[in-house]
Amino acid sequence: MKKVLVWDWPVRVMHWLMAILFSGLIITGNINADVMDWHFYMGYGLSAVIVARVLYGLVGSRFARFTQFIYHPIDTFKYLKTLLTGRGKHYLGHNPVGGLMVIALLIAMTIQWLTGLFNSDEVFWFGPFYNWGTDYIWEMSASLHRQLPDVLLILIALHILAVLYHEVRFKERLIGSMIHGKKPIQNSAEHQQEEGEARTPRVGVIISLLLSLAWLAWLWSIPF
Repeated sequence: MKKVLVWDWPVRVMHWLMAILFSGLIITGNINADVMDWHFYMGYGLSAVIVARVLYGLVGSRFARFTQFIYHPIDTFKYLKTLLTGRGKHYLGHNPVGGLMVIALLIAMTIQWLTGLFNSDEVFWFGPFYNWGTDYIWEMSASLHRQLPDVLLILIALHILAVLYHEVRFKERLIGSMIHGKKPIQNSAEHQQEEGEARTPRVGVIISLLLSLAWLAWLWSIPF
């Protein structure tokens, strides 16, 4: 079966960076205050990667764009029903449920790192946005930052289970495709409009990289 490039290198790099940085944040957030510097810096890194991914979702390669995998709720629900029966339509990019998971994870992770910037232990460390907050913002940020990791871990577990389901039920090698970027294409009339490799737009990469690095540099310049 013919294979084409779907996930270009920026998508793959950002995917694995988010996975590594989030894992590091979970570990450092549950040790002690001695590693809080690392926790903050990993949070900064995760925020920069997510900023880059959101930008690349607007100006990036074909299958990286949000317009390619955001579907109407009715279409998503219909696909979910067919997926459970093993008759789900084949998509080169994200399917409707997978696209919904991408959006959910990006939103949840953004809330997580954003609330962390307002957080403080009131003694030794203060988030870079702490001085811009109010009592309400501090309390809300602390509560969300403490509770959201459990929600994120559930979402990630569902994501992994869905990948394994596709691996076993549909023989889709999704793990491999997120490493080498290629997915098999079915040469039926149903998929003719989906054919074609993802081309990495140089301008999209530059915009995403420069703006995310500018954001990271600004965060780094604020003492905590």
